[in-house]
Amino acid sequence: MNKPEPKRNVVERYDITREEFEQYERQVLIQEHLKRYGSIRRFCYGDVLDFATGCGYGAYMVAGNPDVQSVVAVDNNERAIAWAKEHFSHPKIEYKIADALKVEGRFDTLVCLETIEHIKETNVVPDIVKRCAIDNIIVSFPDKKTTHYNPHHFHDFVRQDIVDLFPEHVVYHTIRFADSMAVLLARLAPEAPHDLFRNVRDL
Repeated sequence: MNKPEPKRNVVERYDITREEFEQYERQVLIQEHLKRYGSIRRFCYGDVLDFATGCGYGAYMVAGNPDVQSVVAVDNNERAIAWAKEHFSHPKIEYKIADALKVEGRFDTLVCLETIEHIKETNVVPDIVKRCAIDNIIVSFPDKKTTHYNPHHFHDFVRQDIVDLFPEHVVYHTIRFADSMAVLLARLAPEAPHDLFRNVRDL
């Protein structure tokens, strides 16, 4: 008499196909991308520049914050902007096809997620901040080495590298994700008392 097959311990082993695995992996990646915008949107206010917005879901999430008056979401990819306009339109959002060097306007908040490592010239984002007089900066980046396997990444940053790009701002918050970090900076008022920012999480 054959013994019944023992029950499989599903805690330690999962039998899935490659197609199923690829579907699950895609869902994990999507959730991580949504988590980044979901974690930083509460720190946005006023007129927001969403730099390299992609297909628009992030700008849409940011626009849901009642402290946000408007979102200008820019990207240099025509297909991405077309997709954003079709699927993520919102009364507060204006989607634009724009080159980083040509971004103009006055904004209160800059959102720049998983983008700065893709830009060869490190002064591009600081120049936008100066040109648009932005007080509130939110930047996320992979806080690990990626340039050895990702041909689209020009830089491997650590937190201090990002802080050094914006000498007129101080860090007031950081958020760690699964494989990246967001650094949030506010403008340091030149006339501020010396001890005003003693409790700010600066580096």
